[in-house]
Amino acid sequence: MIKIIVKLLIIGIISISFIACEDKKIEEKEVKFTPSLPMPEWDDKADKEITKYWSNWNNAKKDPKAAIKIGYAYSEELKDYKKAIEWYKYSNSIKPLPETSNYACYAYQQLKEYNEAIKWCKNAIELGSSDAFFRLGKVYELNKNFDDAISFYKKSFNETKNDMAANNLGLIYSLELKDFNNAEKWFKNAIKEGSELSYKNFSIFYHDDLKDNIKASAYAIAVIDTKYSKSSVLRLLKDDWQIPNDIIQKGYELQLTSDEFPIKYKGNLNLE
Repeated sequence: MIKIIVKLLIIGIISISFIACEDKKIEEKEVKFTPSLPMPEWDDKADKEITKYWSNWNNAKKDPKAAIKIGYAYSEELKDYKKAIEWYKYSNSIKPLPETSNYACYAYQQLKEYNEAIKWCKNAIELGSSDAFFRLGKVYELNKNFDDAISFYKKSFNETKNDMAANNLGLIYSLELKDFNNAEKWFKNAIKEGSELSYKNFSIFYHDDLKDNIKASAYAIAVIDTKYSKSSVLRLLKDDWQIPNDIIQKGYELQLTSDEFPIKYKGNLNLE
């Protein structure tokens, strides 16, 4: 009798579990994302220039990511940031996603509507976007709020090792705050993380601010044959900055022998 009761209890528990699972499936099927904003029009410009995104049109009625793709096309291919924002807002009305807010922040930044940009970037961060730390730092920098720009660039670097965040910190400290110790520190961090652009900025920093033409030469020479040609680098050092050949040669040797240079130029300079 006891065995029969136990079996009945087990069967009852299993039945309840199956019912719960089925109820959950029904609930999941019933969950639909309904936009609270009307879908933007597919205009003539889109029809002519971003036709390949037409396949996202029907999906965008309920799919926020399809709407994001159309907005991104307006932003990056047509540079129509106002129309891009319409699509981002529409996507957000279906379901808020961190990438939507991040892209909207960038579009408002391009329109120089910084207060709106800040609002969307902060929303992206609340939704879990670590990428938005850099974007928010950039908005604050453009708005001349350097304290907040520094704060969010540092968060970006600490969270994601973003080399451009470190590079921009170097620029703020050198150009805006004249804090050369911190500028040097952050340019080095950017270079450590692989920023080729920071070699150029570091070279300018050593030439303009610290008056150290050996290091200015070294950082310029190190990236020859990457983004910069040998002729353009030597024209900068010799013609624009009027650095003597013997100093340029010392810079060449420094970048070859110092551990500070992850990238090195080993070719012949032909200074004479």
